[in-house]
Amino acid sequence: MRRFLVRVNGETYEVEVMEITEGDQKGFAISEVRKLGASKPSESLLRVTTTVRAPMPGRIVAVHVKKGDKVQAGQVAVILEAMKMENEIPIEHNGVITQVYVEENDTVDVGDPLFEIEEVHS
Repeated sequence: MRRFLVRVNGETYEVEVMEITEGDQKGFAISEVRKLGASKPSESLLRVTTTVRAPMPGRIVAVHVKKGDKVQAGQVAVILEAMKMENEIPIEHNGVITQVYVEENDTVDVGDPLFEIEEVHS
C-alpha cells in the first residue's frame, strides 16, 4: 500500500493506492481518498471499477444486468453453465454496472471479462 499527496483545483488530498493481482494480471486501485483536514475519506471521490471475469469456461445462460444498473451485493448478475451445471455469478459490492461484455448464449473461457462495476466505498 502506498500513499500519495495529490493537489486538485487548489485542494490537497491524501490518496492510498493498493496493488491488485487477478490471475497473472496486476493493477492498482485507489483504496482511500482523504481531503487534508477532513476526518474521514471523501465518499464522493472514492470510486473503484472492477472487471468481473469468468471463473470457468462455459456458456452464458442469462445476463441479469445492463449498463447503468444500480446493483446490490449478492444480486445475481450472470448465470454461467459449465459441465451441465448453472453457476450464479453474484455482485460482490454495491455499485453501478459500467459495462457488460457478454450476452445470452456467448461462450467464455476462464478469465474472459463478464461485466464491470463501479463500486462506491465510504
